[in-house]
Parts: sequence; structure tokens; C-alpha cells
Amino acid sequence: MTTTAGHIRRIADRAATDQGARWGFWIAFVVGVAVVVTVSRDQWFIRDDWALVITRTAVRDSAGWKEWLFSAQDGHWLTVPVLIYRAIQNVFGLGSYLPFLVPNLLAHIAAVLLVRVICRRCGVSAWTTTLVCVTLLVFGAGWENIIFAIQISYNLSLVAFLGQVVLVDHDGPPNRRDVVGAGLAVIGVMSSGFAPIFIGGIGLLLVLRKRWWALALAVIPQGLVYAWWYIFWESGSATAVPPGSKSLVPEFVARGLGSTMRSMVTLPGVAGVALLGTIGIALWRGSGWRAQSTLLALWGTASVMLIGIGFERVGLGVESAASSRYQYMTAMLLAPAFALAVDQLLRLAPPALWAGRIVMAFAIVVNTGWLLRSGHDFSAQSHREKDTFELSAGSGLLGQADPNRVPEPYSPDVTVRWLPWMVDEGAITARTPANQAEIDRVRVALGLQPALPPAAVP
Repeated sequence: MTTTAGHIRRIADRAATDQGARWGFWIAFVVGVAVVVTVSRDQWFIRDDWALVITRTAVRDSAGWKEWLFSAQDGHWLTVPVLIYRAIQNVFGLGSYLPFLVPNLLAHIAAVLLVRVICRRCGVSAWTTTLVCVTLLVFGAGWENIIFAIQISYNLSLVAFLGQVVLVDHDGPPNRRDVVGAGLAVIGVMSSGFAPIFIGGIGLLLVLRKRWWALALAVIPQGLVYAWWYIFWESGSATAVPPGSKSLVPEFVARGLGSTMRSMVTLPGVAGVALLGTIGIALWRGSGWRAQSTLLALWGTASVMLIGIGFERVGLGVESAASSRYQYMTAMLLAPAFALAVDQLLRLAPPALWAGRIVMAFAIVVNTGWLLRSGHDFSAQSHREKDTFELSAGSGLLGQADPNRVPEPYSPDVTVRWLPWMVDEGAITARTPANQAEIDRVRVALGLQPALPPAAVP
């Protein structure tokens, strides 16, 4: 019995070390990736996916390659995602969604690993780093940026920014790391509308570090590239977002921060304390200027991001600040400060730190459940749409429908005129409706009158 207890104690002591935390991370990483792949394997094209697959194709055919590559979509510059989608479509066709989702999954994993590097550089302990990064890996509250392929747009910009933060984190004059960071930033600029926010974030970091030549190298190239696109392509672009009262922007920001913290800790009543701790740790000088400047830059980036989104999207309602895509971005930016705040619980007592880590471990389990549930629901919705498209294509009724009719309102880029093209491209397989319920479903989708029942025989 004594030998067994001693053996268990030695294992526990070894697990408590930094090396044990590293092993713990990589084991959890493999399991987490398996969960993400499991959730991803049943997804299918939906909503904004079709904007790149269908609408951009129509733009290229009617207006040329420049409009195809550079025209704005809801204020976003999508050249890199457009090229990625086109390349995948050329190689794999539209028969499977997985090839389109793989780049987004890789970007998600890269973001998690970059946050891990930043956490360790900011002095976060190995085990707290492991727990917070595993939470981000299976962050069910941010499920859209994990299992929705079009979110490669957001994720590429985020990875470029986090990568640049890691690369410029050194003293002295600019070197190859700063040059590579500037190149990454240009890719990020061409991937989404977050460019001004991330330009400001990296600029703030380098101003705090007083690395003036590095600041010029980091900001000027991407700033000039974005300015060119904004002047010639974004200005005057239409948006479907209704106007909203700008007085609600502070509430929008508060809702975004609060919902993100609630998702990261999951236990009721803890989110407010976690948010205060995350703010406090960024203002605390005890972590050292290198860490503090990084945390302040990340906090500044997250704050400006939510303010900017609020000005653009508050017309959709304050609750839209809690959408999964915004929670994902906010969590990635604030995770290092949150993790370092958890470590400070040790100042109260060792059991306080263990309590904080137990809460984080519980958050991993809860977020995994959210990811599985959201993945199932999103897959079910996309496959319901697919069924509608396939039944409509095989119904023989397309000629009676308005070619501009949208069969599924959630995917407005798919109109009746595109259904035969989708069959030809292998995205769907035309199927004849098998019963009256399916016929009625098709007629509703195509905007046709319901079939009349057969006349009664006297």
C-alpha cells in the first residue's frame, strides 16, 4: 500500500512540473483536434460559403477578375479567401466540404499555438497555459470560427496579427523577424475587414516598446495596401446591416466582453470577477514591461475591435455582440491576460490557484459539449438545405419558378437559376420527390402554389 501511494505521489509530482504540463498539453491537443475533426466531418456548404462559391463566380463572369478579387463583401477585403476557395474548387470540386474546411481548421490550430507562445512569454505558468489553450482549442462558444469554412477570413487575419505580435517581440533594430511579420500582416489585411484594428494593435505594441523603425516596417506596408483597397474598392460598397443607435455601442462592447468571459469560465457569477482580473492584470506592473506592453496591446486591440464592430453592426441588436465569431476573436486576444490573472490566485493561497484551474478544466468540458451540440445543429441545418436543393433540382418544377427565387432564405446566394449548375459541379445530386410531403416542400421552396388535391370521384 505504501509503495503504491509513493508511486502515485511521484507521478503527481512529475505531472505538476512544467514538463508534465507540456505533455498534458500535447495529449489534450491530440484529443481536442480529434473532437474538432469529428464535429467538422459532417458539415456542408451554407450561408456565406455560397458567396464565394456562387456569387463571386458570377461577378468574375460578368465584371472580370478585378471585381472578383477585390470587391468588398460587407466591408471585408476577401482576396486571400477567394483565392483559397477557387484553388480548392479547381482541385477537389464541390463534392465534399472538408477540403474547404481544412484551411480554416489549420488557421484555428495556428491561432491556439500562437496564443500559447504569447502566454509563456508573458510569464503564464505552464499548467495554466495548457488549460486556457485547450479551452480555446475546443471553444464551443466560438464554434463558427472552427467549423464554418468561410471564417478562414477572420482566422487568417487573426493568425497574421498574433504571428506578427510574436515576431516583433524582441529588442533592437528591425531584422528578418520584423520583415516576416510585415509580410504576414499584408496577408491578414487581404483576408478580412479587421485590417485597421490589427494595424492599430501592432502599432500600439511597438509604440509601447519604443521600437520606432520596427513600427514603420510593421505598419506602413500593410497600411498603404489597405488604404489603396479602401479608396478604390471599399468606399461606397453596399451593406445589408440596418442602421442602429450609436449610443448603444458601449452596451455592445460590454455585452461582447461579458459574454466572452462567461464562455471562458462557464460558471455563473464568475465571469465578472474574471473580467476584472483580466483588466487588472494588464494594468499591473508586476509582470514586467515586456509582458505588460503585450497585454495592453492585446487589450487595446480587443477593445477597439468591439467598438468598431459595434459602430458597424449595432443595428443588428446589442445581443449580436455575443455571436460566436466575435466571442472567438475576443477570447483569443484576451486569453493571455486571463491566464496570467488566474496565476495570481496563488498570491491568495495555493488552494485558490487550484480552484481557478479546476474552473478552467470544467470550462474545457463545457465548451467541448457546446462545440459538439453547435456542430450537430449547424450540420443538420446545412443538410436540410442540401435536401431542399436536391429535391428541387430533381422535381421537374424549376421551369415554373422565378429564376431569382431563393429556396432557402438562410443561404440567399443560392437562387433557382444556380441549382442546375450545382448539379453539374457535383455539389448536389438531383432527386425526385418521393412523396406528397416532399413535393409540397419543393413547391414552397420554389414559391409555387401547393398542388391541388385530386378531384373527388362522384
